[in-house]
Amino acid sequence: MRVGRDVSVANAQAGGELAVESDVPGMVDEEFTLGLVGPEGRIDVRVKVIDSNPQIVDGLVRHRLRLLMLDTAR
Repeated sequence: MRVGRDVSVANAQAGGELAVESDVPGMVDEEFTLGLVGPEGRIDVRVKVIDSNPQIVDGLVRHRLRLLMLDTAR
């Protein structure tokens, strides 16, 4: 099953971590595949949620997720 959620990548950090903003919270230890689209095409990255915190962004509740990259597949 594939569930589509739009997230925006806030930044990539050392140690294989990504920070993303989402409309829905993540559950710590949840694993999923994140499809990243860029100039080179699409890359699927297997990630695990490390942390999830609500934030107000432009007057809306968003969730900042810290993700650990587990592996990458094209």
